[in-house]
Amino acid sequence: MPLSTAATCARITAELNAPGQPFSYSCEGDRVVGTWDVADVTYQGLLSAGTIDEDYAITVILDEQSGTYDVSERKRESESDVRLSGGTLQFGGSKQVFKGRSIGRSWGGGAALRATSHGQVGHTWSYEFETSRIKQPLFDLLQDAGWQPRKQGFLARLFSR
Repeated sequence: MPLSTAATCARITAELNAPGQPFSYSCEGDRVVGTWDVADVTYQGLLSAGTIDEDYAITVILDEQSGTYDVSERKRESESDVRLSGGTLQFGGSKQVFKGRSIGRSWGGGAALRATSHGQVGHTWSYEFETSRIKQPLFDLLQDAGWQPRKQGFLARLFSR
């Protein structure tokens, strides 16, 4: 039998919210939510300007009766760019949203006359993201507290990788 939802949430918030890490966990009833503001960049160069925004969230729903949990993930990325090229002003942008289960890593960086990243002003920016950094400590704690992932059918396992 796993720890109660309340006891598990107390452990998660006390043990996994370490100072200086780029993500945090919170509990909302039977939901554990881990969030990571991966990139929040604004830059201005001589002939260009733009933004980069990337966020990730993992949600775990605890089922105390069965001692199992379900996992869902969401990643949102958007970029915009304005540049002067050959006397022509060009605009561009993209937005992507992913929901499901993922394994991934992303990184980026750059330099400009002025750059702001997570409120810090300078001439450069960089960011790095890896799903295992936020997921593995949570899954390890849940296992230690007696929780098991909910069993999935063949097709669900196939498409959740």
